[in-house]
Amino acid sequence: MLDKFLENYKRLSFEKEEELTNNFFVMFYGGEKELLSRLDKLKEQSNTDEEIFEILKIETNLDFWLKIEEILQFNNITELIKATSRLQENRDELVNLITDYEGLKKMFAIQKPFAEYNFETLFDINFDGKNREESKNLAKGIIYVTKETIAKEFDCNKRTLTKWLKICFEDRFIRKDRKITIEEYIEIFEKFFLNDDEYLDLNNDLNKYLNRLEKGVNFSKSDLAKLCDSDLKTQKENLKKIAFFSSINKFPYSICKNLASRMGYELEF
Repeated sequence: MLDKFLENYKRLSFEKEEELTNNFFVMFYGGEKELLSRLDKLKEQSNTDEEIFEILKIETNLDFWLKIEEILQFNNITELIKATSRLQENRDELVNLITDYEGLKKMFAIQKPFAEYNFETLFDINFDGKNREESKNLAKGIIYVTKETIAKEFDCNKRTLTKWLKICFEDRFIRKDRKITIEEYIEIFEKFFLNDDEYLDLNNDLNKYLNRLEKGVNFSKSDLAKLCDSDLKTQKENLKKIAFFSSINKFPYSICKNLASRMGYELEF
């Protein structure tokens, strides 16, 4: 997902890059008039262009946001989970990079409109005059996830992924050319990676997710046997009545957990 934004950003002309930068400062200082007023005030203090830029860096916490951007490099939810963990690990360094707390509050205030502006600029679209549903449908045609990228995230091939989707969602994603929206991708990830009574919560369950990822993003029949302190022969006997069991050699966490339960064993992660 993030790679689509980066790819489009690299294609921007120099003028468009300047426009994005200028728009950020306009939003941050509350408008074009306010930005010019701030620049004039700094010039009146006999600051050079370099000194003015350093002051703007301090007021906008530029080094802090650049570090955030460096840490938050992700293209899927698995990478987001790991990136969130890196944020926690780098907490002290990030705090030390905050140079203006009032400026930090301003950044959070303009985050949504600035993100929307960047989205429109990078993908050359316009949400003006469109209601929420129309804007959502417009975004769906631009930002989506393919089955190939989901299969890569779960370290399986597309054929195996298609079987998992069939088990969990019946015929909903059966079409070969079916584009998967961001919302649907999150739903699929939750279905594969979480228990039935769980929902994605990075604030409270991050360590649990990291522990789960350490175990693997998919599990073979041999893995399942070991997790259940069993063997392949016993496993086959206990699960032979499950229709899909003989046709799949790998399972995501949720299916593996359900199969383990059928064998009388509850996974502890």
